[in-house]
Amino acid sequence: MLGRFGACLAAMSSLLVVATLPSTAAAQDDPQPQGLGHYTINLTPEEVTGGGDHGATGSARVDLDAAHQKVCYALSWKDLHGEVTMSHIHLAPRGKDGPHPIDFFNDQHFPGAGSTASGCSTSTRDKIQAVIDHPADYYVIIHTTAFTEGAIRGQLG
Repeated sequence: MLGRFGACLAAMSSLLVVATLPSTAAAQDDPQPQGLGHYTINLTPEEVTGGGDHGATGSARVDLDAAHQKVCYALSWKDLHGEVTMSHIHLAPRGKDGPHPIDFFNDQHFPGAGSTASGCSTSTRDKIQAVIDHPADYYVIIHTTAFTEGAIRGQLG
């Protein structure tokens, strides 16, 4: 009887030790594997150069995959004036404007009062990898009919 009990106790102890070991993914030093980038960004009017749609808020989830030339996004916003018409990733540091090397969507019409948009678009490996390598140099912006230059914005890094 004691032999079975001891064997069970030893087996349970082994399981507890294995369960408390850190996973390989958690132990990695590099949080962004080569070619992949995952970002959650707060979008605010204060980030828009020249001012944006004050009182509006939003957020963006951006997942980049350079190997598959894929950019996926999930955007949400509320209290925007006008209709949401476009959203992109632009190249410029905080406080500056720049070109948009990656489009999420153009010429759409979503309610500005509150809505969401999600999907995937494509871009070149080089453009996607540049965002992954230097996220602080890029921002997400949402444009509306009332704020054609940008209503809310947030830097990736």
